[in-house]
Amino acid sequence: MHHWLRIAALPVLLAFGAASAAPAPAISYELAPVMQGDAIAALEVTIRLRADKSGITTLDWADGWAGEDKLGQWARDIRVEGGRSATPAPHGGRIVRSAPGAALVMRYRIVSAYDADPSVANSEQARPVVRPGWFYSVGEILYARPVGRDDAPARFAWKGPAGIGFASDTEHLTGLGGHRRTVGDILESIAIGGRDLSVTTILVKGAPVRVAHVGRFGFDVQAFDRLAGEVVAMERDFWRETGAGPFLITAIPLASMPGRLSYGGTGRSDAFATWIDRDAPLSGLGWLLAHEYFHSWNARQLGRFPETAEAEAYWLSEGFTDFYARRLMLRAGLWTPEKFAADWNEMLRAYAASSFRATGNAEAAAKFWTGGQDAEKIPYQRGSMLAALWDRQLQAKGLGDLDTVLRAQRDRLRGAKALPLLTDAFAAEMDRAGLDIRPDVDRYLARGEPLFLPEDAFGACARLVTADVPVFDRGWDNAATQKAGNVLTGVDPASNAYAAGLRDGMKILRRTAGEPGNSAVDFVVDVQDGATKRSVTFRPAGRKTLRTQQIVLDSARFAAEPERCKAALAG
Repeated sequence: MHHWLRIAALPVLLAFGAASAAPAPAISYELAPVMQGDAIAALEVTIRLRADKSGITTLDWADGWAGEDKLGQWARDIRVEGGRSATPAPHGGRIVRSAPGAALVMRYRIVSAYDADPSVANSEQARPVVRPGWFYSVGEILYARPVGRDDAPARFAWKGPAGIGFASDTEHLTGLGGHRRTVGDILESIAIGGRDLSVTTILVKGAPVRVAHVGRFGFDVQAFDRLAGEVVAMERDFWRETGAGPFLITAIPLASMPGRLSYGGTGRSDAFATWIDRDAPLSGLGWLLAHEYFHSWNARQLGRFPETAEAEAYWLSEGFTDFYARRLMLRAGLWTPEKFAADWNEMLRAYAASSFRATGNAEAAAKFWTGGQDAEKIPYQRGSMLAALWDRQLQAKGLGDLDTVLRAQRDRLRGAKALPLLTDAFAAEMDRAGLDIRPDVDRYLARGEPLFLPEDAFGACARLVTADVPVFDRGWDNAATQKAGNVLTGVDPASNAYAAGLRDGMKILRRTAGEPGNSAVDFVVDVQDGATKRSVTFRPAGRKTLRTQQIVLDSARFAAEPERCKAALAG
């Protein structure tokens, strides 16, 4: 049972999860808005700490996060008090020389990476947003840290004026697993605030979950809050989680663009953030919430990433998370079997068309942040398919299922002082279950062989059909068209789009039908052609073919035994 309570967004410290105040920690972080009249112009950060025993204290940003390697570039007017000298540190911070244990204070402002509201064409999670009425950032950007002291205890305070709301997981008095909050927890956080900040507190089995958002969305935000509560309850039930601590979900709007729909997120230990297209329908957001919340366990409680080449483990951390977002949405009744199959089919088409389909995991991971959408998506696709493959193999051999394996892996590592590598821990847990995954890892990951799932991968009421289909081809240069403000560029005279009448220079106003990546469904686009607006219909099929798989539901069996078939489809 969970309940909803809408509360005012007050700029005060919320004492969730503790009955009494903790002893004052050594390192203190404060955050406040810098106001210019009624507008928020920047964010002021103050850090108070004792100098290192050596008398040399480095206060700096990390090497990088989410593809951004200059995390301190938005800091301005850095000042340090209490030291004899302060010289530049490698990533924009300061190396402070002082008496050992001296009281140090570091102050600076964080400015916005955006001159306007972030849009679906210009939004990066690693960049701070400071707008006149609201702000958002991840902790890795906001906060410098004393190098080598990420495990040191820390405290946080919001110092904003009345009327500027604030929400952050730094307000939780404990970190993941109930440990005392540390500098590392402050860094791995999110902060959102503004004049119109709305915060809803949901009690899920007695534990508070806050949902905070700013700005305008096209969907009912109260329905979004309720959906968030259902997703949190669903996944805590899956993991059989008891005694969960406070949690925060944030949402900021992205300015829309015709013909594009975008939303994304990033997971934290006790929070996750979402960036959502203002025009996004609520029906598409349950999966986003399910994916991001699943990261509270995968990979955080299942193992650690490698020190270098972190993306080599994304097939498990991201791909398995995609797999379970779909599975759990279906089990909870938040998706229909038809929606489940359609989402899988969209992913399978994208995998079949991917330029990285036959690329080994190490090579693809090296290009994750720079190789474009195909490089970014391949670990999600491969990981989802491997999860489906191994889940079916476990069940077919009477060895349980993937659910049981992941829960056992979490339980085995609970309270561990040092976590093993995520992928090693999973392979070992599969060994204990009785399934050796090493041949598949070598074949589909190390060597990058294309993966085809067995026909019965999704149970007796659905089958995977393998067929050669025309490649998806819009008929124009999509990247150049988007860059030109949706003015058609590079229309191919040999394409179906050209045959239907589309030409360079026409402006796409909106797409009213069709599925990106699906060459079997007609595209319908409204275009501005000089002074005339018209609708153009064409089949986005190219001349080449590719081999893909699609889930086909057995409609007769679903009609006869809907609940049994749904259970089989959901594993």
